[in-house]
Amino acid sequence: MRDTTRTTTRLAGPVTAVLLTAGLLASCSSSSPSASSSTTTAATTSTSSGGGGSASTIVVGGISSLTGAIAADFNAFSPGMQAYFQMVNASGGINGHKFAFSDNLDDGSNPSQFTQLTHTLLQQDHVFAVGISTFFFNPALYAQSGTPTFGYNVTGNWNGPSNLFAAGGSIQDYDVGASAVAWLLKQTHSTKVAFISYGSAITSSYNACNADANNLTKAGITVSYTDLSAGLGGNYTPAVQRMQQTGTDFVVSCMQSSDNITLARAIQQYGLKVHQLWLNGYDQSLLNQYSSLMQGVYINVNGNVPFQAAKTYPGVYPGMQAYLSAMQKYQPNYVNSDQALQGWQSAALLAAGIQKAGANVTQANVIAQINTLTNFTAGGLSATTDWTKVHTTQTFPACSADVVVKGSQFVPVASTGHQVFECFAQNVSLKNPTLATPPVGTPGT
Repeated sequence: MRDTTRTTTRLAGPVTAVLLTAGLLASCSSSSPSASSSTTTAATTSTSSGGGGSASTIVVGGISSLTGAIAADFNAFSPGMQAYFQMVNASGGINGHKFAFSDNLDDGSNPSQFTQLTHTLLQQDHVFAVGISTFFFNPALYAQSGTPTFGYNVTGNWNGPSNLFAAGGSIQDYDVGASAVAWLLKQTHSTKVAFISYGSAITSSYNACNADANNLTKAGITVSYTDLSAGLGGNYTPAVQRMQQTGTDFVVSCMQSSDNITLARAIQQYGLKVHQLWLNGYDQSLLNQYSSLMQGVYINVNGNVPFQAAKTYPGVYPGMQAYLSAMQKYQPNYVNSDQALQGWQSAALLAAGIQKAGANVTQANVIAQINTLTNFTAGGLSATTDWTKVHTTQTFPACSADVVVKGSQFVPVASTGHQVFECFAQNVSLKNPTLATPPVGTPGT
């Protein structure tokens, strides 16, 4: 799937400050050598379990951007991991193993600091696994060491090595997004769609809207207007005027939340009657402040079950209810954060690998066991992830979810019945998209 660096959710709350760091893209290496076959047990510290047996604590280290220009967009991932570990430890652990989150180190939104901290975790602390939430992820040392590595994929640097596990899959395929847009066009009876994004220097924004616009155009859908070089914090009135002139009735924004609000204000001022789809803005605090501007706005939440699904469809999404309950108990400040949800998913994936590894809890075996999982959903929180494939390949049917603003609430958009995911085959007709059967294990089925 694709990730346009949301911060609430998946793909996160307000638009991420990552977008404000476009000039730093060159700092991110995309080298990714093959993972080694290390069999070290790394940081599994022995503890007495009574009865002559033994148990071990699985030590997990973390690196996040907790300070600096983009801190607000990456600080919730580790609390999500920690909440999952706290829940599991409270119930006795996994096969006698408990989890300890040793440190959540702060890279200060600085790529060189990230590299230094990587050396600390891998070569000094010898942690068993690592959770990463930063724009500056460099995969080289993690792949070389064979360390189970989990995180938030906003750079595309997770693709390839078998020990790198980005939440929801380690690839980014922007081409799959057009099917979800086309489906909403069909549902809203819209015929002329406009796209607005930042320029190519801000890759996540540009790539998403550019791919959608190109694919819909190829399918014969009228793309009435594109502005794929909009400025951060810009004036979008000229774009709205052009949309009005071209008869646009649906707008897709790949911009950050604050700029989506500016765009919506201009749309309202000009009386433009359009449906809007935002790829950023799934944030209750944003809705509380700008409810009048966000009415009817659709927001894509990528491959996650919307937080509101547990309440909207009681009993249908128990995994989300379990997540909400545990987060309220252990990390109440981050309950509705998409980053926290990704952290929880990452911790659940590590735990699944530990469970399947049985008595042979080495890094190499845990990695191997995770890579046998074909329909991982973190206990019912996401669309299925096939870890036998998604290090390098997009799988189909591809599933995503949307919410729509009604009053002061985000309301899950049901594709059929109480199913919050819309799934599409690889060869779906964008001109007349039809839903594919969700993969086995998809939440809500």
